[in-house]
Amino acid sequence: MSRQLISRNADLKALQDDGYEVAIQAGHLVLRNVPYVNAQKQVKRGALISVLELSGDATVKPSDHKALFAGEHPCDKNGNRLKQLAHSSNRSQLGSGLTADHSFSAKPKDGNGYLDYHHKMQTYTEMISAPARAIDPNATARTYIVPPDEDAPDPVFNYLDSASTRARIGAITEKLSLGKVGIIGLGGSGSYVLDLISKTPVREIHLFDGDDFLQHNAFRSPGAPSLDTLRERPKKVDHFAGLYAPMRKGIVPHPVPIEEDNRDLLDDMDFVFLCVDAGELKRPIVEKLETDGVPFVDVGMGIYEVDGKLAGVLRVTASTPEKRDHLNRHVSFNGGGANDVYAQNVQIADLNALNATLAVIKWKKVFGFYADFENEHASNYTIDGNMITNSETIE
Repeated sequence: MSRQLISRNADLKALQDDGYEVAIQAGHLVLRNVPYVNAQKQVKRGALISVLELSGDATVKPSDHKALFAGEHPCDKNGNRLKQLAHSSNRSQLGSGLTADHSFSAKPKDGNGYLDYHHKMQTYTEMISAPARAIDPNATARTYIVPPDEDAPDPVFNYLDSASTRARIGAITEKLSLGKVGIIGLGGSGSYVLDLISKTPVREIHLFDGDDFLQHNAFRSPGAPSLDTLRERPKKVDHFAGLYAPMRKGIVPHPVPIEEDNRDLLDDMDFVFLCVDAGELKRPIVEKLETDGVPFVDVGMGIYEVDGKLAGVLRVTASTPEKRDHLNRHVSFNGGGANDVYAQNVQIADLNALNATLAVIKWKKVFGFYADFENEHASNYTIDGNMITNSETIE
C-alpha cells in the first residue's frame, strides 16, 4: 500500500525521488533516518512523521501544519533545543508499532500553509538537519534507500482509516481488531450497529437475518435504497453486505435466522450483537454464547403513544463472562414473535440509531476502547426525561 500511494502522488514521489526514506505506516507519512543533534551535541537519526490527509488514494493539501518526531528532541549545534520547533513532548502510540516522542509546530512564513507534503516534510527536515550538517557535513536525510513496503494490503479496509490517524488514536482503535463479530437481526437497530462497527478494524462481521429488505426497512435503516432495489426484494443481509462492500472487506451475509439447529454458525465469535424482537428466539442463542464464553449485547425498544406523542424506553443489556446472572431481570425470553403485539412496536430511525449507538459504545468499553468506570451491564434511556440510568455494575 505504501509504494502504491507514493507512486500515485506527485508530492510523495518527489520526496522519494529526492532520496528521502519515505514510508506510509499506520496511516502516517514517515521519513526515516533524519539526522539531528541531541542535547549532548551528538548527531543522531530519527523519524519525521506527519498525519496523511487523503481523498481516496490522492493526497490533499495538508490542513495540519504540525509534525511529529521519533527520537530525542532536536537541538542546535550547541545542544540547545530548537525553539522554533517546540510544541510538546509526550510519547504517543500511533498504531502498527509507530511511536512519536515529540510534536513540532512550524508554520510557513508566508502564512498560506504548506503547499503539499513535499513542501511540508522537506521544510521540517531542513530545520531539523541543518545543525547536524554543521557538525558533520555528510549528515543528510537523503540516503536514497527505499524502505520495504511495511503496510501489507489492508485486511479490512479498501482505503486508509485517516479518521483514526487525524485523531491520533490509531493504537486505541487497534483494540477493536477482533476476528469475528456477529449481528443477529438486521432490522432498525441491527442495521445501525452494522453501520457503526463497519468503520472499525473488525476482520469479519457476520450478518444473520432471513428476511427480505422491504420498503418499511428503507425508512429505519442507514442509506437510501432506490425503488429498483426495493422491487428486487433482496435479502437484508445481502443488501447491507453490498452497501458496505465499497468501504471494507469481511462482511459475511447469512440469510437465515439463528435457531437451535444452526447455532454452530456462532462458533468462534469474539462478540455478538443480539438485535431481534422475538424473545423465544433468544434463549438458544444466549445459551450458546454463555456456554462458549462469548460476550454479547442485547438491545430492545418499548415505544408507545400517549396523548398523541411517543414515549418509551431504549434498553441495552450486556452479558460478559464476568457477569451473567442479571440477564433474566432485563431481557424477556417470551413472546415477540410474528403474531405478537410487540411485532407492531413503533420503530423510528433516530431511536433505532441511538439504541445501536449505546450498544456499540458498550462493546467498545468491553474491549478497552472507551473508559468504563462503572462497568455497567444494563442501561436504559428514557425518552421523555432524556435520561440514561445504569445498573448491574461490577466494582
